[in-house]
Amino acid sequence: MASAPARPRQAAVYEQPLNERVRTLLRLEFLFQQARHGIAGDSEWHSRHVVAALIDILGVLSARGDVRAEIVKELERLTITLGRLEASPGVDQGRLSLLLDECQRLSDAMKSVRGLPGGELKNDDLLLSVTQRAGIPGGTCGFDLPAFQHWLLQPAPARRAQLEEWMASLEPLRQASSLILRMLRDGCTPRPQIAEGGIYQQMLDRNTPYQLLRVHLPADAPEFAEISGSKHFFTVRFLIQPETRERPVQTNESVPFHLSCCAL
Repeated sequence: MASAPARPRQAAVYEQPLNERVRTLLRLEFLFQQARHGIAGDSEWHSRHVVAALIDILGVLSARGDVRAEIVKELERLTITLGRLEASPGVDQGRLSLLLDECQRLSDAMKSVRGLPGGELKNDDLLLSVTQRAGIPGGTCGFDLPAFQHWLLQPAPARRAQLEEWMASLEPLRQASSLILRMLRDGCTPRPQIAEGGIYQQMLDRNTPYQLLRVHLPADAPEFAEISGSKHFFTVRFLIQPETRERPVQTNESVPFHLSCCAL
């Protein structure tokens, strides 16, 4: 039997949300990261990536109209959880106080939002025209949207200023979702496990509100993790795909990895 190594400093982390709320937060995190990467660039293609991410963020929020209320509830639950630590010995009271203040600030900011976060962006004519064409393959090219082409030809600083203005209305949402995910991830310790024959299964304690599973592998591992299951039971399969033309197959080898079962 292979032995589990020390947790690698650099790792590939595969995550699986265990409820719809965390699923939405992970999608928003991905889209905000895409947008920030695009804003840092100067080319029109960078700006296109930002606009595409922004439209997708608004689409996620429209599909889940209760996101604002759910985030407020999660922040309030996080505040209660952190508050219980105030009397615990060995707790860094300074850091705890900062986290409690951040939770309160972001909760107040989210409560002050009327309607959907970023709802006012739906009144922006340029964004609306791009949104209407975004679902068509190649639908945002120049002959379809000359106004968008004209905007993309503006100097990079002007485009960046406009992008920052659009994203600013979503900043409380970005910060709040980032804090929740950070606390969720940081609140659990990765533990070494072995997937015999490339598969690992585990029951979860029904009395613990697990919300996220994280599988850590070395960045250069030949396998990747495919996670399935629910808040009560899950399976991790380790697959290999030597050629992209071929379907992934489960490895027959025993795979050492680290597992985090995250709950707030």
